[in-house]
Amino acid sequence: MKPGSNDKLAYANRFTVKASFILMLFISFLALRAWFVQIYRGDYYTKLSENNRIRKIDIPAPRGLIYDRHGKLILGNKRMYDLLYIPQYVQNEQETLTALSKLLHREPSAFAKTIKRHRGEPKFIPILLKQNLSIHERSLIETNKDKLSGIDIRGVSKRKYRPDLPVHLIGYLGEHRGDSKEDNYTYLPGDLSGKQGLERVWEKELRGQRGFRYTQVDALGREVNSEDKFSTFSLPEVKAIPGNEIHLTLDWDLQQATLKAFSEKNGAVIVMNPQNGQILAHLSAPSYDPQIFQDGLSVDRWESLLNDPFKPLFDKTTGGLFSPGSVFKPLIGLAALEEGIISSKNTHHCSGHIKLGSRKFHCHNRWGHGSVNLTKAMLSSCDVFFYQLGIDLGIDRVEKYAKDFYLGEKLDFNLNKEYAGLIPSAKWKREVQGGSVTAGDLANLAIGQGALLMTPLHIASFFSTIANMGYVWRPYVVDHLSDKNGNITLQNKPELLHEVAFVKKANFKLIKEALYEVVENIQGTGHKAHLPGIPVAGKTGSVQVVSLEKNRSRAKSTVSMKWQEHSMFASFSPLEEPEIVVVIVSEHDSEGGGGAQSAPIARSILEAYWNGKKTRSNENE
Repeated sequence: MKPGSNDKLAYANRFTVKASFILMLFISFLALRAWFVQIYRGDYYTKLSENNRIRKIDIPAPRGLIYDRHGKLILGNKRMYDLLYIPQYVQNEQETLTALSKLLHREPSAFAKTIKRHRGEPKFIPILLKQNLSIHERSLIETNKDKLSGIDIRGVSKRKYRPDLPVHLIGYLGEHRGDSKEDNYTYLPGDLSGKQGLERVWEKELRGQRGFRYTQVDALGREVNSEDKFSTFSLPEVKAIPGNEIHLTLDWDLQQATLKAFSEKNGAVIVMNPQNGQILAHLSAPSYDPQIFQDGLSVDRWESLLNDPFKPLFDKTTGGLFSPGSVFKPLIGLAALEEGIISSKNTHHCSGHIKLGSRKFHCHNRWGHGSVNLTKAMLSSCDVFFYQLGIDLGIDRVEKYAKDFYLGEKLDFNLNKEYAGLIPSAKWKREVQGGSVTAGDLANLAIGQGALLMTPLHIASFFSTIANMGYVWRPYVVDHLSDKNGNITLQNKPELLHEVAFVKKANFKLIKEALYEVVENIQGTGHKAHLPGIPVAGKTGSVQVVSLEKNRSRAKSTVSMKWQEHSMFASFSPLEEPEIVVVIVSEHDSEGGGGAQSAPIARSILEAYWNGKKTRSNENE
């Protein structure tokens, strides 16, 4: 044997052993991988394989319908179609987006930007590219499906809005944000959910439960006809369950009359049944079109809504804080009667002003009202009379009676953001403004000005309590819910929040009679709300935004909108066993004056109520 041959043989043997080891290791890896794929993860990869030919198609549930108290449909649905991009089934993203952009006349970058926002999400989750496809767009996409791998069209049930909808009450739908899983319900990308009003509060009841079906597709993602001889596909379909229906206390005909009467005004209107707290009509103005949120809201449109000085997105019925003005005077009158400061016959002389220290507090009638008692002071809205009552009562007693009417407390309406308002007290004055309560503070408070703040809903509750002589009901607008078969799933009932403790029925009656004179007497400030043959009681209010001197120093046409007075009127009808309360708050009214501007609006609403009741009575005979 040649020298060195043993070394070569040993080297060859080692190489063979190593190669055999590597080969065995490779074969073992392949075997392990085959076991992992076919056995350990067999179900998973079987499902992936099935997904290449079987697709699960979600069936969105129709959203629950909303009806008025008489069964009239207020808000329904319509079938719309959205464009989806499913990354899992896309063969070539650039080619797909280029073809899609040519069909829809949009830049590919617009679609790419939307897709980019969803990078990192599971590829099987659809991405919403465009909402509300037209029939022409749907036809183009279906015809060119072979060029659009991963593109799908999803039919969805969306709201069918009407232009006269009380949007702050009903609310609107927008793309769901936040947790994708809530209350054992999974929101998919592009799903809509309630964002305001009833749509938000009753989202869980209205959304329903989506269903699904399976379909077989070919290599291009096109649906295979189930009757095709090569199709072996057969899986059950789970039907969608529609959302529950909401039946409101709202009277739709009365709502329409309210909208018409308050047209071209800004502010709020509340119409309520004083015997149980049911809301009969609800309006916050200006309004907005809820369709813009369902279609997709542009940045420019959103900013214009936010920057609108009249705040169209804001529900002023529960969130608008206003000095109530003279509509607060009945509380001062009741407190003074109960405390023995006045009786129904006491008179006071109004010279047109009252002097407190170095300041003069003027009456709205600069020439004065002469000798007035409670009824005449109420019907003429004499400020001087109530200035004196406020001073005589003092802050503690005014607060006591205001609290007894549940003012300064939230009414738990459960709709939109609700404020409690503000009832000033000695403590509040000391901690917030500093110092003690002055006679001037009391004079302003007595006529509903100064720091006193109430929402239109609080004013409606206050007048309801006067009308029913002492009961504060929780306002509510949802009477009951029912399923698709008409079975009632929830029934609301009137809820008593508080019973007035410090006012006797006799004094309630005196104040109600005084408020009746405000409307019935031809000299009353609210006479424009008068309805022949139908008793109406009410109180006007003109709320100063700045001092009278500042407004009177300018011509009316040059007074800044933000300086113009709020015009108010609060009323109920009839006098005995009242059925309806109407509160008007006309914000920065260019004409001013509750008697001149808001009382006629209330009259139109009251007239519509009584005419509607008469019509329904005749139909039932």
